[in-house]
Amino acid sequence: MHADLSQFLVAERATLAEAMAQLDRFGTGLLLVVDVNGRLRGTVSDGDLRRRLLAGHGLETTVGWAMNPNPVTASPDLTDAALKQIMLDRDVRHLPIVAVSGRLLRVVQLRDLVLVPLSRPDITDEEIATVVQVLSTPNLSLGPKLPEFERAVANYAGRRHAIAVNSGTSGLHLVVRALGLGAGDEVITTPFSFVASSNCLLYEGAVPVFVDIEPDTYNIDPSVVEAAITPRTRAILAVDVFGQPARYDALDAIARRHGLRVISDCCESIGSEYLGRRAGSFGVAGVFAFYPNKQMTTAEGGIIVTDDDEIARLCRSMRNQGRGEGSSWLVHERLGYNYRLSELHCALGLAQVRRLDEIIDRRAKVAAHYDRLLAGLEAVHRPHIDPAVTRMSWFVYVVRLAGRFGSPERDRVLADLRSDGIGVNNYFPPIHLQPLYRERFGFGEGAFPVTERVGRRTIALPFHNNLSDEQAETVVRRLTSALARLDRGQPG
Repeated sequence: MHADLSQFLVAERATLAEAMAQLDRFGTGLLLVVDVNGRLRGTVSDGDLRRRLLAGHGLETTVGWAMNPNPVTASPDLTDAALKQIMLDRDVRHLPIVAVSGRLLRVVQLRDLVLVPLSRPDITDEEIATVVQVLSTPNLSLGPKLPEFERAVANYAGRRHAIAVNSGTSGLHLVVRALGLGAGDEVITTPFSFVASSNCLLYEGAVPVFVDIEPDTYNIDPSVVEAAITPRTRAILAVDVFGQPARYDALDAIARRHGLRVISDCCESIGSEYLGRRAGSFGVAGVFAFYPNKQMTTAEGGIIVTDDDEIARLCRSMRNQGRGEGSSWLVHERLGYNYRLSELHCALGLAQVRRLDEIIDRRAKVAAHYDRLLAGLEAVHRPHIDPAVTRMSWFVYVVRLAGRFGSPERDRVLADLRSDGIGVNNYFPPIHLQPLYRERFGFGEGAFPVTERVGRRTIALPFHNNLSDEQAETVVRRLTSALARLDRGQPG
């Protein structure tokens, strides 16, 4: 894939004002200066234009005065691999391809040669064959794969029951309903999470009471939980952020002292262990999620795990339109939902569960390689795994920029990396600063300073089972370049 050349072309006699307008219009960051015969005369970037203006030249000055007359170029006979190497070695994002005559032929962008997705599911022939086999049967929903998948996940988590649903969000919602949490009930939880962990409370009119997080694990801080308990507090909803389990020993002790229930949002931590116990085995119930970016996937789906017979009974009924286990199809014992998980999804999940330990080990190797690559980069804090986490199942690999940077600099780094074709994201924007929560509860800046300080600086790097060493090295090299541009005050 090659860029639209017309967006990059500018005449040598065009003015700085015209060049700036063109850069604003197309967002290319670079223009190629050509003569009347189409020969490349030089390049001009937005930085070149600013420097010329700061030197005292007016907007009517021609581009020829601001251009770089000796840009990096390449011949048309080079392979994409060779072009990519030139661009990485010379730290350029746009490479003009020039004929022997000097005529400009095209421009190659680094993002079209270096494409590293943020995440990617790991689907093998085994998963495909398992799903295809289901398609040859008459049972596409509520068939034999559902209980088989549930037993496999229950056994893996060390729980008596598992109830498969169509998403982790649905699973959390059903647990909230099964516990009878409703209007005005308060649930202590974390503001540093995906928004679903709090939305599931709003569905039932319960009130999320946020407390701040630990500055290193990013999980809910047990030391501030007790001060948030009121006569209306009914539960603590902990989130295993990025795959690292929360401090369930401390949270369970607090819950016992105050007669509260603990819900474990372990949507990101299947396979992790805390003090030798597997994620999902903590609290009155846990919920895993299987979106395609998770350790294992069912495409869409989630599962509730619990030892509580009543919670299991209610969740099974509510996921299936409120039908009772012994009821006929058109008898509905309670308010329910269509939260079922199909046979196709369950079959995919079964194949993934069988490979789960292998998947977790592969992700651990990718994380360890990132750790080595980032060890000397002072501007970046690597993930901190608490010693009580006896096995880490990596969901994502999130770094945090050093304290001298804030959200504007972080966002520039994100834009910088994305323009290089590298998938990154800002996990997580604090929930209490989301528009809905500001409007409904009146939250503002400063409410939870640790969460906000972390949220302004986090960057999720590309991370999946099959991320190669070369891809990880490319990501870190481009991250290093983006940070160097920040320090030099240059645009991304």
